[in-house]
Amino acid sequence: MRRIVACVAVAIAATAIASPAQAQERGCYEEYLRDGRSVEVFCDEGRPGRFRAVAHCSNGLGTWGQTGSIGRVRGASSVAVCTSLLGYPRVDGYHVYWL
Repeated sequence: MRRIVACVAVAIAATAIASPAQAQERGCYEEYLRDGRSVEVFCDEGRPGRFRAVAHCSNGLGTWGQTGSIGRVRGASSVAVCTSLLGYPRVDGYHVYWL
């Protein structure tokens, strides 16, 4: 029984570590808004210029990417909002698209 509990604990820990929601772009950080349906990304380092946050969205029926507003390094943030006609959309992670 202890082995099963230990295996389950290791699997949960590995999933939490590898979760896309935990992945961060170098020099950027995020805040999840609206009950996890949107992400706001700020970049203090990286390529000079502009970027867009791309939210990795899902609703239980499928997954897709939703691009956000244009942000500036050391300036404005980029906000990406997951929207869906069916199901409850949520952000599973994000990546930064440099412009």
